Amino acid sequence: MGLIRTLGVVGITMLGAVVGCGSSSNSGFPDGSSSSGSSGSSGSSGSSGFGSSSSGTSGSSSGDDLKACATAEAEAKRSPAYMLIVIDGSGSMNNDAVTDPLGGRRGKKWIAVRDALVAFYDKLAAAPDNALGVGMFLFESSVKKSPSTIDVPIKVVDAAHAQALKARILPPIDPTGGTPLRETMEGQMPLLKNFVPAAPLEAGGKYVMVVMTDGVPNAGASDQTTCINLAQSSQTPANGKPGVITFAVGVGDPTASTSNYDETFLSKLGNAGGAAPAGCDPNWAGGATTPCHFQVTPGAKPAATIRDEFLAAIENIRDKVASCEFLLQKPADGSVLDPNKVNVVYTPPGGADGPIPKDPANGWSYDDEGNPTKVVLHGSACDQAKAQNGGKVKIVIGCKTIVK
Repeated sequence: MGLIRTLGVVGITMLGAVVGCGSSSNSGFPDGSSSSGSSGSSGSSGSSGFGSSSSGTSGSSSGDDLKACATAEAEAKRSPAYMLIVIDGSGSMNNDAVTDPLGGRRGKKWIAVRDALVAFYDKLAAAPDNALGVGMFLFESSVKKSPSTIDVPIKVVDAAHAQALKARILPPIDPTGGTPLRETMEGQMPLLKNFVPAAPLEAGGKYVMVVMTDGVPNAGASDQTTCINLAQSSQTPANGKPGVITFAVGVGDPTASTSNYDETFLSKLGNAGGAAPAGCDPNWAGGATTPCHFQVTPGAKPAATIRDEFLAAIENIRDKVASCEFLLQKPADGSVLDPNKVNVVYTPPGGADGPIPKDPANGWSYDDEGNPTKVVLHGSACDQAKAQNGGKVKIVIGCKTIVK
């Protein structure tokens, strides 16, 4: 009989496309490629590989051992995230007009970004996740909204909310106008910081802004500096408001004039946002180094290819912000949680329970050793858990913590 059936421990279904790592990724963002897939770390649906050796551990060393000493259970819930997607609806998105499958002719960049977002929203709506809220602001376009107002609010993406999100980018909406990116970020950042999740969206989450543009802010260098400084300063919680992580996605040609597309600005913006890949180059100019933003280069690619690359970038961001963080709830029986008697157990699809040792490199750790509120998976533990659709993470209380 499996551990979850014996103890009634609450598990969390890990959606491989949704859950990312708690530690920083070392891979970059060029050409919209996903840095989140680590299927090489685990290919078996049998043993999880965790707890398979007792070497270097203390306490129990297998899922079976935990059955005898477990005294209580604590529910672990994936840490929520609130994502505001800021989309460029300026006229440059309408350049290189091609036949639009929805009728007429529109810019292939706009068609690609629009279709990628439609696919993203439909995918979320197919399995609404109360730990992920998504909203959107479209700047400029044929139907303008004030930068200081809410466009599509942040909510759990069910069928109705997906429809509201898609309605802002589907015909008759067309891209037109300039690139008021500074005004948009200055207006939307306070709104995001003031956002308070309402049920069914879960509380206690991360605040995330995703900025997508194909151009240069209207006032050039001065606006760019303001945007970068805002992304940097917004990371820090202040005056009772949460910090915000900012991602940048650029859709443009790095070889073009910086008056049309400034990839270095976008790399600096991504670096300032607090979630750039380790070792990225904030001064990236299209060379062999790694940009700090997600780069999608249209070139001669058809709209469908650009769409796939942009969709990969958005899903990569979702992976990163959802993270391998789990809220640690008090035991259901009201007992005091002893942080030295907590174990994390992973069960792969169709496989056996395997404890994950406490290890800040490739196991798990607390967010705060003195007053833990979250369990965070790291390295290969995070990679393995997210690589296997249908795997479960469980928290077992009462047994001495297995430490690597």
